Amino acid sequence: MKKIVICEDSEIDREILKSALNQYFSEINEELELIEYISADAMIADVEEGYAETGADVLFLDIYMEGLNGMQAAHKLRALRRKIPIIFLTASPDFAVESYEVRAAGYLLKPFEESKLRELLSRILQTERKRRIAVKVGRQYRYPYTDDVMYIESRGHVVKLHLKDGTEISSVEKLNDIEKRISEKRFLRCNQSYLVNMDFIRDVQKDSFVMQNEARIPVRVRGKKNVFDSYNEYFVNNFAE
Repeated sequence: MKKIVICEDSEIDREILKSALNQYFSEINEELELIEYISADAMIADVEEGYAETGADVLFLDIYMEGLNGMQAAHKLRALRRKIPIIFLTASPDFAVESYEVRAAGYLLKPFEESKLRELLSRILQTERKRRIAVKVGRQYRYPYTDDVMYIESRGHVVKLHLKDGTEISSVEKLNDIEKRISEKRFLRCNQSYLVNMDFIRDVQKDSFVMQNEARIPVRVRGKKNVFDSYNEYFVNNFAE
């Protein structure tokens, strides 16, 4: 059973979220317990007394509320050493940077898309089977998890998959074909020769992405703004680290 806490002062928004959550957990055959709060003050009071998010798997926290707002509540939770994953709910991305400071697990802009809600829950709770991709190596195939692929590089007639453990998989397949088979929003084509997993981007430079292994992946000149905007949108919604 999954235990979800919702702290949201809008009854309409609570009902929409509850409906989406019930549908999602019904589809994956997982029991769900929902705990609701209409104010952050009430939630924090219960936390301080040992209730509320104890044993909960995820907290959906509205930012704009009367009294203690969601961001202030998140800071209090972290000060109380509560590590519960927080998904912020808001109609504005103004708090995106501060959300990162409290180690937010995600950010849903209202009205949220159910596909984004599902992506966040799947990533945080690992409720879906991890995806793999078949890559032809010589006469055989390798089957890496897409979660482990940091970036894919095409040079000459060879495509290299760089994995998070430092190993590489080389193939004579075309990068376009591998990109189509992966077909995940977190994989961004930043130029003709590179496909990057945005979960592993550590920093953004003037003309490149810096990956977690310190590799610098060049971003194409034409369309650079669109590439950086795509990553920023992904960061705001998912907070890839």
